Amino acid sequence: MRQNILKIYLDDDEWNHVVGMAETVAMPLSGFVRTFLLTQKPPRPRATGVTVEAVAALNRTGSILNQIAKIGNTSKTFSAAEVRAVAAARERLLSIATQLEGGST
Repeated sequence: MRQNILKIYLDDDEWNHVVGMAETVAMPLSGFVRTFLLTQKPPRPRATGVTVEAVAALNRTGSILNQIAKIGNTSKTFSAAEVRAVAAARERLLSIATQLEGGST
């Protein structure tokens, strides 16, 4: 027997969207919402505290590397190998940032 209640507030558009989804699969609203909630993969936890600062710093560094590569490539002052090295460094930084945020690479 179900005894627990989950109460949420929806605006009219959200309500109509959920009702429409339930109607699409010909399910009662409560059954549809219950099934939908219980079969979904929960979102990854967001990074907090020092991790947020580290991700922001890595993203800024990656952005700067991208600008350096663009300027060097446009002005032809970088060799192709140098541009590849900067791009590789940027990709590694973005990979680290993704890992810090709880994602997978």
